Amino acid sequence: MITSLASTDDRKSSLIVAGLGLAGIALGGRWAMIAMQRIKSSNISITVPKLNLKGYYKGGFEEKMTRREAGLILGISISIVASVCAYYNIAVIETLTLKFTINSSTSGGSPYLAAKINEAKDYLEKEKKSI
Repeated sequence: MITSLASTDDRKSSLIVAGLGLAGIALGGRWAMIAMQRIKSSNISITVPKLNLKGYYKGGFEEKMTRREAGLILGISISIVASVCAYYNIAVIETLTLKFTINSSTSGGSPYLAAKINEAKDYLEKEKKSI
């Protein structure tokens, strides 16, 4: 005679667990429906806050690095870039290093952004030599 692999006790316990799970789902759904009805009947307005993207640059990168684009990558004003080029100081180098580290492909960043940061650094170094 062949015996079944699962005993009847195992089947009973799995049916009980499945039934309790379905009952929990049903009670959760009932609770959600009651909560929605209460929200609709009250004068509570649910608003989603709007994102303020005014501080972000809208547009892509240019083919060749310019003074404006270097300023946007560094996060400084375009008029300050000339003085930064003249006094290429340690703070600028640290900022570029930090931005490159965050955006490097080894830390999950974009290789394209890392290349643009390097290009901005090279641009500033070239501008510094020409001044």
